[in-house]
Amino acid sequence: MMKKTLLITLLCTLFCFTAKAQVLNQSANWPNANWSISGSYDVAFFYENPTENSSSFSFDDDDAGGTSDNNIAAESPIIDISSAFNSDETEIIVTFQYVYNIFGTEEFRLQYWNADNSTWTNWGNAIEDNTNQGSNFCNRPRTTFTSELLDITAFTNNQLQNFRYRIYYNDNTTYGWGFCMDSPTIISSEPPACPSVLNLTASNVNANSAQANWNVGDSETSWEVVVQLASDAPPTSGTTTTNVSYTFSGLTQETDYIIYVRAICGSEGYSLWTTTSFTTGTDLSSYPVTFTANTINTTGSYDIALVDLNGDFLDDVVSVSTNNINVHYQLTTGGFNAVNITTPNANYLPTWSLAAGDFDRNGYNDLLYGSGNGVTFMKANETGTGYTEISGPEDIFSQRSNFVDINNDGHLDAFVCHDIQANVYYINDGSGNLNYYQGQSTGVVPNGLGLTPGGGNYGTVWIDFDNDRDMDLFIAKCRGGSTTISTNELWRNDGNGVFTNVADSNGWYNTNYPGVGHNNSSNLGDNVQTWSSAWADFDNDGDMDVYVGASSSTNGYSKLMRNNGDGTFTDVTAGSGVLDAQMGIENAPADFDNDGYVDILSNGDILFNNGDFTFTNYDSNMPPSGAIGDANNDGFLDVFRSGNIHINNANANNWIKINTVGTESNINGIGARVEILTPSGKQIRDVRSGEGFEFMSSLNTHFGIGTDTTINSITIYWPSGIVDYIANPEINTTHTIVEDSTLSIEDETLSDVSIYPNPVKNKLTIKTSADVINKIATVFDMNGKRVLNMKLKSNTIDVSNLTSGIYFLRLESEGKTMKRKFIKN
Repeated sequence: MMKKTLLITLLCTLFCFTAKAQVLNQSANWPNANWSISGSYDVAFFYENPTENSSSFSFDDDDAGGTSDNNIAAESPIIDISSAFNSDETEIIVTFQYVYNIFGTEEFRLQYWNADNSTWTNWGNAIEDNTNQGSNFCNRPRTTFTSELLDITAFTNNQLQNFRYRIYYNDNTTYGWGFCMDSPTIISSEPPACPSVLNLTASNVNANSAQANWNVGDSETSWEVVVQLASDAPPTSGTTTTNVSYTFSGLTQETDYIIYVRAICGSEGYSLWTTTSFTTGTDLSSYPVTFTANTINTTGSYDIALVDLNGDFLDDVVSVSTNNINVHYQLTTGGFNAVNITTPNANYLPTWSLAAGDFDRNGYNDLLYGSGNGVTFMKANETGTGYTEISGPEDIFSQRSNFVDINNDGHLDAFVCHDIQANVYYINDGSGNLNYYQGQSTGVVPNGLGLTPGGGNYGTVWIDFDNDRDMDLFIAKCRGGSTTISTNELWRNDGNGVFTNVADSNGWYNTNYPGVGHNNSSNLGDNVQTWSSAWADFDNDGDMDVYVGASSSTNGYSKLMRNNGDGTFTDVTAGSGVLDAQMGIENAPADFDNDGYVDILSNGDILFNNGDFTFTNYDSNMPPSGAIGDANNDGFLDVFRSGNIHINNANANNWIKINTVGTESNINGIGARVEILTPSGKQIRDVRSGEGFEFMSSLNTHFGIGTDTTINSITIYWPSGIVDYIANPEINTTHTIVEDSTLSIEDETLSDVSIYPNPVKNKLTIKTSADVINKIATVFDMNGKRVLNMKLKSNTIDVSNLTSGIYFLRLESEGKTMKRKFIKN
């Protein structure tokens, strides 16, 4: 919960008398037909009516993007308070229990009726919010609101005899989660002779203790102190102390409390109670890792990336504005060097997403800004100290953007999701120039990638889901509902420039039982409002699984799909724990605790992987969704968001980082599969530009290895088809691997392999005593360019589409290879 400090003054001397419908110094006793509801409001958001059937008054306008303008009030009946006016009782007060969330400019107030001029008058300041919770907030623990003292000395008889008060809410056309309050109590009092303490605060608040500090109100030398649950009634006595501070211990973690302090004034009795509220923290001793937020002074409008910009492979903090890139370059000695790089004015800013990659191969990453009506590229110069702005005239409602080598020619292309039309490609001509294409583009992507009329394309991620050594594409859709623009798509790369959507379009969700009743098949074609997905090998069995994150329960729920290794998936949502994470637009994979199992950063929660395809959700003291990278080069992943770096406080687990430098492939190695083998087993990563929905995370490949103290090998499968194998690499350090810098390892099981006919016209047959099923077959031309790629389902290969010439067939499995030459007629 939000930790708001609320100073409240309570009364200790009470005076009772009866009124028309409510007794002063007693509750209104809702439901109560003498109260009334007034205002102009949408009845759909009015949940609990205190005058009819509920002991609460609740209004919840959480319709995102809604246009309704709501103001609503619960008004008391007339209360004749004239008999309370005498020399002793001159003030009144109202108190009640409530929860309230401010999202925009909502206003929640206590007001009283001025009968002389027929107006409602504010009674003290607006009521402060006390929760950051969303739906079902009325079930959250209440805290006590106590109004300021209302001095009725100057009231006329008309005002006294016709006194009313009301609870008033106005959303001021913004949407939030409203309020919920219980029956109020109105109290009268005489002014205290003993002054109250001043400046009461709660400090040193942790999971189980807190300290109260205050200043003397007059000349008193002792005080009574109490701490109790926020939902409890005010105390009648407390513990005596002669210090102006007091430490409370034995508290319960993540609980709302109120501290009460009053002065002891000898013969004059006690002062009024002065209070302050606080919420205890969380006991972090059992957390896999913890984070500390560190402010960093960025100057850009968009704090959006944690990625290397100066070519040293250290993740830099990147913030962008119209004509400036603010970079905090990470230093090898620790800390940052902040630099502002003036750029030409960007026609479009990264209001929706940012991607990074070196598309002109000069050693410095370029940036892609995706906005609501176009795309801008900021191309780094030869020293990385300046940028050229490139914007086209195309009207593109950008969502997630990525750098990836779509046509696998060794040059980095760009891909942009289009919200309202078919998707967009920027294809690299080999000289560092990007050419615009949309939808079906002959010679680029023959059958297109996301041609649905009306778009609905939101969160793309490029992965090799079928382990055939080429990049496939998953498109998360946003719109929701059973329509083509809301159906998630999985595009399989067939290895010859053709992509096929293999997501089952018959996906469904049982909205009454989240996580139960999903279609247990290869289905990923769900009609659910999805902005992003997290792809990783969650069970370390060697293939990419997926967490599809729903952003709203309107059309379904999130789901966890296990890759079966044969191109199909099984729904394992039920019992996995993933539904404990809050819904939202950002989902990204990362091993935050370095235990060797990939976790999920999900909208400010972290789903920590238990290693058995179940997750434990931590929803407090976690970083918000943002750009993920290693901001202090300690091997543990941090998060950058909105001027704060959430530094991972680390643990004893070991790790390794790998930087990929392509030679035949694109220079970043984007699209490469990186695999490590440890005594505990295998882990895999795909090098990607653009995870989640909005942010740009590190291009460095990171692995946690838990308590393992050695790594048997690193294998890198490059987009070009080249395989690099590194034996026994050092741990707890970073390795920079240049493509084709290591010797290949021959597969001895294929030593007897032969191919025929040779020369061949259409079908090439492989003959060997070994099993070739599921081995990767790659065909290279005489220049070493990969021209065909597939996972073998039989011992024959269709080469009919190859032009005449000399080729090399390579069979590969687990990093070991065997080559044979053949001639195509």
